[in-house]
Amino acid sequence: MSITKKIDKTVTINCEDTVIISDAGIKVKSEASYSTYKQTHRCTSEEQIPETDFRLLGISDLEKDLYRVAIKREKDNKYKFQRKLFSGGMGAILNVIDQDLQRPAAMKVVLPSLKNDRDALNELIKEAKITGLLEHPNIVPVHELGLSNETGLYFTMKMVEGEPLNYIIKEIKKGTPEYVEEFSIFDLLNIFRKICDAIAFAHSKDIIHQDIKPHNVIVGQYGEVMVMDWGLARYIGDPEKEENSAHREILRDISIASNRDRQIIQGSPAYMAPEQVKVDSAAPDKQTDIFLLGATLYHMLTLEPPYEGNSVLDVLNKAEHRDMIPPQTRNPERLIPEELCRIITKATAFKKEDRYHSVQELIADVDDIISGKWSKQEKKNFACDQFLMQEGEPGEEAYLITKGSVQVFKESGGTKILLSTLQEGDIVGEMALITNDKRSASVKALEDTEVAVLTKQHLARNLKKLPPYIEKIVSTITRRLQAADMFIHPHLTMECTPFVLQQLYLILKSETGDKKMFMVSIDKIAARIADDLGVPVAKVEKVFVAAAEANLFSIKQNRIMIEDINKIIRAARWAKSLIGK
Repeated sequence: MSITKKIDKTVTINCEDTVIISDAGIKVKSEASYSTYKQTHRCTSEEQIPETDFRLLGISDLEKDLYRVAIKREKDNKYKFQRKLFSGGMGAILNVIDQDLQRPAAMKVVLPSLKNDRDALNELIKEAKITGLLEHPNIVPVHELGLSNETGLYFTMKMVEGEPLNYIIKEIKKGTPEYVEEFSIFDLLNIFRKICDAIAFAHSKDIIHQDIKPHNVIVGQYGEVMVMDWGLARYIGDPEKEENSAHREILRDISIASNRDRQIIQGSPAYMAPEQVKVDSAAPDKQTDIFLLGATLYHMLTLEPPYEGNSVLDVLNKAEHRDMIPPQTRNPERLIPEELCRIITKATAFKKEDRYHSVQELIADVDDIISGKWSKQEKKNFACDQFLMQEGEPGEEAYLITKGSVQVFKESGGTKILLSTLQEGDIVGEMALITNDKRSASVKALEDTEVAVLTKQHLARNLKKLPPYIEKIVSTITRRLQAADMFIHPHLTMECTPFVLQQLYLILKSETGDKKMFMVSIDKIAARIADDLGVPVAKVEKVFVAAAEANLFSIKQNRIMIEDINKIIRAARWAKSLIGK
């Protein structure tokens, strides 16, 4: 039975806060977002100190003197308190100065009221140890787990200036110009990619976060992205399989702490996976984090958290049943690409088995969109003089030429009319992607040629990686192109010589009666024939030049000199017979 049935409906908290819900009530575990950056220095020397000689590393008088000069502490305290960054339901984050190295740090402590709460103290130790194991550029690094008279139990982290991702999202939603301009959908996608890197690394160590959300991500001024607050993190592996003895001991401690009490609900209701709400369901695992990644991406792109309601109970019930509005309809104005919507939907599937099997699998799909990569295409090879396609045959695919060159031509009355020569990088047969018409021209390889096969399915699938309006533009252009194709005058696509000559004869005959000899301006007669036949003037003039070369008439000073118009009509009839007219 779900714990949600035992929650007092009158409880009012922010459903984006982290909560721990048990029979004893609700604890709010909301903490300030803070972040750190870590530089790791490792010795690269192969020199080893024999174990028997470690006694030689004792302190010298010179070291004592230099240490007293280098370390300038007030009293004997290592950390100097600056200010409180945040205080939540269970702990506080303090801004302190590490006086030994004179650097700022973030210190986490439990609240005074919990100083004698064993669970709270164990959680602090567990968080420090888990985070300390995760040395990754996108995970906050821990400096020290310690105990002092001034603060009690604590751990420190290096602090980096930045803004919580949820704040950035709020500013985008408000329309703040500098945020809208700086954080496009694809900029946010790059931030999400780094979040995924952090979680993938944690999963490689068999550690799950359980509370991934924009509030726990810090974005720095120079592209830094840090995943914060590993307080709910759990180790789900087998510590006995760890080869490093020191790590094995730490993992044993973490494993005990991670499995101490599962009869509670942990996480942030607005983002929870269904299994996080029902404590009697299968324990949260890596697929739970994948759900939370999808929920985080949902918030980043729609600018709204996945679940909202009038109470915590209402939100938890929605999370339990995955009552989530599809991202494409949650905020249509955001124009979220359909492929991104598909990624969110798969990552946040109700059943674990329907989600991505690993974070790396999710990353692969995200990378495809970031890089603009098209789906893989089948390759085909054509030998020199081999047809890629022939005029009049059905066409279902287009080809992207990856190597070689081809010739595009039409056959008209036994005459080969060359239309174009295409080479590497060109696409041929593209009309097959948008119409069901037969091929309008033939294509032959001029040399050994390799092509990538493009289909309507490829086009549709890859358009979904772009904002929806791009697909609408392509669809609109396609419809207009198809409509235009229906009304293209046949004289534009076939041999029009006989029709130009025939029209020339009819014009002269109608205006001059039985007169056989004429002299007319090329510009005027070409413009009139072009208008009558619906073809370019240049095409008409080209026919005139060919006719003059065939001695049907002569051209002098931009005028046509015709001695016998009957020669023109005979030539027109002969030319028409050659193309089957």
